[in-house]
Amino acid sequence: MRMAGPAIRTLELARALARDERVGPVSVASLGAVELTDDAVRLVPVSGAGTLAGLLDGVSVVVVQGDVLGLRPELVSSALPIVVDAYDPFHLEQLEQTRGLPEETRRAVVRDCITSLNLQLSRADLVLCASRRQRALWLGHLAALGRLNPVTYDAAADLSGLVAVVPFGTSALPPAPGDRTLLTAAFPQVTADDVVAVWGGGIYEWLDPVTLVRAVADAAAQAPRLKLVFLGTKHPVPGIDSTAADARRVAAELGVLDETVFFAEGWVPYAERDRWLGAADLAVTTHWDHLETEFAFRTRVLDALWCGLPVVSTTGDELADVLDRAGAGLVVPPGDVPALRDALVRLATDDALRAEVAGAASRLAERFTWDRVSAPLADFCAAPRRAPDLDLDPVARVQLGLRQPGTAVGSPWQRVQAALREGGPALLTRRLRSRLPFGLGGGAL
Repeated sequence: MRMAGPAIRTLELARALARDERVGPVSVASLGAVELTDDAVRLVPVSGAGTLAGLLDGVSVVVVQGDVLGLRPELVSSALPIVVDAYDPFHLEQLEQTRGLPEETRRAVVRDCITSLNLQLSRADLVLCASRRQRALWLGHLAALGRLNPVTYDAAADLSGLVAVVPFGTSALPPAPGDRTLLTAAFPQVTADDVVAVWGGGIYEWLDPVTLVRAVADAAAQAPRLKLVFLGTKHPVPGIDSTAADARRVAAELGVLDETVFFAEGWVPYAERDRWLGAADLAVTTHWDHLETEFAFRTRVLDALWCGLPVVSTTGDELADVLDRAGAGLVVPPGDVPALRDALVRLATDDALRAEVAGAASRLAERFTWDRVSAPLADFCAAPRRAPDLDLDPVARVQLGLRQPGTAVGSPWQRVQAALREGGPALLTRRLRSRLPFGLGGGAL
């Protein structure tokens, strides 16, 4: 089964919850077709309202990802505790991904992303994020929606009851042994004696494969055994393109395409990722210096760590800082061809350094096993609850300035009731007068 990051995270978090004896049976509902079976969790396609209603019967918690609440509004109005997995700030991705679209279309796409996020965060009883940086991002978004209020603050002054860090994870099982014949069979120019750097995921607009191709080409004189393989060039989800064209073109212009730089056609099946990654000697990820990078969490880097690969990464995201502190990789500035070339040459030509960094990578991976990182979610599912501000009556919610998800801040009658409850007839009179035209009501007070 070929899966991208969102599907991988959904399945692995579900498996981790199923292993927790406090949680009980776990089902994964998909709005699309389901081609996978799993021994640990039930996988169910949800094509209609009746199907979803039947699945929710007896459920204690719902975890959603993406625009599920917008597509299934019955979840918004339900009384079930809802966990919103916001590990992927997709509105920031769209700022990059939509650059080539007409301006009106681009604005509409980003606007719709923000509308979706507003709905999700307005309704969330718990928000999951992948890093401390993302936590700050979502706290700011929640604050703008009125969710950082005396009720949620008094429940937990650090807001841990509302936003929890759950990074992407790694398998607790050992990876399969690497088999170089996978690469040599796919790319005859790659030999058993080469040092292979692998790009493990897709190629998207916010990433920078071109600088990497240039760095590998520049490294040929100092590290003639260095080869680079891109494993993800055809996204498994229809309609999502992996933008490898520029990298291919530059590799061809530099004379390294299919000689030093290789592009695998397709997408590596998830269950086989360790065999392909283990066939390489190091992993690499490069990105641009922009907002998406600041709040990103490069998910496929975790698989590289699990397979004991040293990682070369450009700086800017939180995971690059983690790699650097742990000694599990080498980090370089974005867009810096000489610095990236030098880092690749160091790891390609110094076997002792490569082994040392590989050991640090394996140790770092142990800190990110799915059972460990999913602990905040497992704790919530073991004792589910509504967020304290969402558990208030409608008038009290209006007093806090909270919107009913997808609506204005309360109905007119609820706003009247809130003013009476907060300050009595005098406050209500002042607010009504403030909404009258100047000269009739005396102006705003």
